Amino acid sequence: MKLNRGPTKRLILIALDYMKTKDPPISLGQSSILANLYENNIDVISKSYAVNFSSFYPDNVTNYIMKNANESTDVALGAYIWNEKFLQIILSNLKKEKYPGRIILGGPQISYTKRNLEKYYPQVDVFIRGYGETALLQYMKQQIQNRSPQIPGIHYAGQIDKNQSAKTNFNELPSPFLNNLIPNQNFVRWETQRGCPFSCSFCQHRESSNFTRRHFQSTRISQEIQWLCQKDSKVFDLNLVDPTFNSGPNYLNVLQQLIQYKYRGKIALQTRIEMIKPEFLDLIVQLNKTAMVVLEFGLQTIHPSEQKFIDRPSNMKKIQRILNEIYERSIACEVSLIFGLPGQTIDSFEKSIEFCLKHHVEIIHAFPLMLLRGTPLYEQKDQLKLIESDEGVCDEIDRIQQYGIKHVVSSPTFSYDDWRKMAELAGYLEIKNNSYLKKRDQNYVQHQQNINKPNHFTK
Repeated sequence: MKLNRGPTKRLILIALDYMKTKDPPISLGQSSILANLYENNIDVISKSYAVNFSSFYPDNVTNYIMKNANESTDVALGAYIWNEKFLQIILSNLKKEKYPGRIILGGPQISYTKRNLEKYYPQVDVFIRGYGETALLQYMKQQIQNRSPQIPGIHYAGQIDKNQSAKTNFNELPSPFLNNLIPNQNFVRWETQRGCPFSCSFCQHRESSNFTRRHFQSTRISQEIQWLCQKDSKVFDLNLVDPTFNSGPNYLNVLQQLIQYKYRGKIALQTRIEMIKPEFLDLIVQLNKTAMVVLEFGLQTIHPSEQKFIDRPSNMKKIQRILNEIYERSIACEVSLIFGLPGQTIDSFEKSIEFCLKHHVEIIHAFPLMLLRGTPLYEQKDQLKLIESDEGVCDEIDRIQQYGIKHVVSSPTFSYDDWRKMAELAGYLEIKNNSYLKKRDQNYVQHQQNINKPNHFTK
């Protein structure tokens, strides 16, 4: 095991993100880790890269790290499904260049890998499972003190792997918004909680005894809402990354405060349809007087036999009722489906699409099934005879292209040709979505012009 020596300990924090052009220059995850390190006076330099931008080259990352390298400087990176291909190149390059410090790796690809981390990442010295803010801080503090006791969530390469997740007190984490790490700009991503109460077998958000849901302190949430809604705020496009916003004890209060402080932009909320309560919809209607709320639903499939394969049971009668009520209240919504599911056929996939259309869902996304490492479906792929490929799906579903992300392309119930037809349907849906979104954005602009007229709120 490498031991850093010298009076000064430093960290290079690298983000390899999948970003949109409208995203802030630093991601929410990177900024949250960075805020905690800054708060505790850790010597750290941060650099963010967008792996999906044409300007990205893995060699640039290697060169940046090596330019700042010495025996007292460690480097930390996050491993995600979208950056795995490039991460492997960078790690190999660092080994060839004989990077003198420790290489630290966290992220979902680490958190949900129960064993044999060294097999996937032989170049790495330190692994962090779970939320990284506290564990990385504890690690750096111990490096400064030249100590190496065990830290929950940290596994040192070559030692016994206890498969523990990091412990994080969310009440102690500083806000990257209030600390000005995330700029006040048109589009931002925001969170009020992490983790999910459900256990879908395809998803890395699923809870376990080691990696559970956490809520941020209500005082912090309130201060961030005021930051989002301040008089000179530039935030008019807000994406909540909570996996299930309408779960837990605080989500109604969050909406009430957004109403109180008159948030005036678009806001997207990932929600579970069956959990929607009348008071939730009442607040959405009220918030829509100043904002434009979009409810995002991950329906995946309408068929009980397919739902059973992915541990995603749904109350379809309740879903029908709620979708109709959402339509009657003129609330914008989007539904996501998955194609390539175990037990699925072209016919069953088409019926899921038809269900959405019948219930007035204007935006329907369909994504290929990806078998994410550490999920039950990943472990069952041989048993279920799921065949994977990294072939591109279609131009309209760009996140699959060029990143080497594997997805299911055949199973006992659908052939490769069947899968291609489902992919074509998914591409058609995205073309239709783009046409509708232009119209919805035009309506939103008109809505903003109306509410920004003098005396609008005093009438």
